[in-house]
Amino acid sequence: NFTALLYTIKFEFRQVMSGISQTQVDDVIPEDYYSIDSILAEQHKVSCVLKKSMFGLGFLDPSNQNEHLVSGSKMELPLWMAGYLANKEFVTCELPKPYQETSRNILLADSSVVDLFKQVMYFYETGVKLTKLPHPECPHVAVSIVKTFVGRFKKIMDSSQNCKNQDLSAMVQKLDVTERGLFEINRLTVEQLDKWLRRRAHIISPSNLVIQSRKRKRDQIL
Repeated sequence: NFTALLYTIKFEFRQVMSGISQTQVDDVIPEDYYSIDSILAEQHKVSCVLKKSMFGLGFLDPSNQNEHLVSGSKMELPLWMAGYLANKEFVTCELPKPYQETSRNILLADSSVVDLFKQVMYFYETGVKLTKLPHPECPHVAVSIVKTFVGRFKKIMDSSQNCKNQDLSAMVQKLDVTERGLFEINRLTVEQLDKWLRRRAHIISPSNLVIQSRKRKRDQIL
C-alpha cells in the first residue's frame, strides 16, 4: 500500500546515505538538492490517476468522502511525489495545462506574448522536471521548452539593455523566475559597463576617517 511505499522511500534513502563519505554523498545527491528554486519548482501540482487502491489514505484527497483511495481516483500531487509514484507505477500523470499540446502550439506561434509567470512561476525548471515523468509527450515538452527559451531570449536581452529610467515591473511582468534572473544580471552588467566607460568605476574617494583627520590637523594649525 501507499504507507508501505513511503517507508520504502525512507529505507532506500537511508541505505544509500549510510556508510558513505562526503565525496560520495555529493555524487548521490543531485546538484540542485539544496536549491530553493528547485524545491519550489517541484511543488507544482500534477493531476494523477491512481492505478492501485490505497487503504486508509482517503484523507489525502480533501474531496474524497471514503476512508480509502480506490483505483481510478483522481487527485493532485506535488511534482516531486507524482514523479516517484509514477515511476513505481502507482499512478499515471497528466501534463499540467501550460505544457499540453494546445499551450505548446501557442508558444510555438509566438512565445514572446505569453505570460509565463502567470502560468507557472518556474516554467523552465518545472518543465525540465516534468520531462522525467513516464509520459509519451515528454519529448515534445522538452523541445517546446528549448524553443520557448530561444524565442524569448533576444527580447529579454534587448529589454534589459535599454531599460534605463523605465518601469522595470512592467518589463518583467511576463517573465518566469529564470528569465527575471537573466534580465537582472544583464541589466546590472550594462549598468556597470556604462560606469566604467564614463570613468566612474575607478574613482577613489577618501574615507571619512581621513577627512576628519585632515580637519583636526587644520584646526590645530589655525
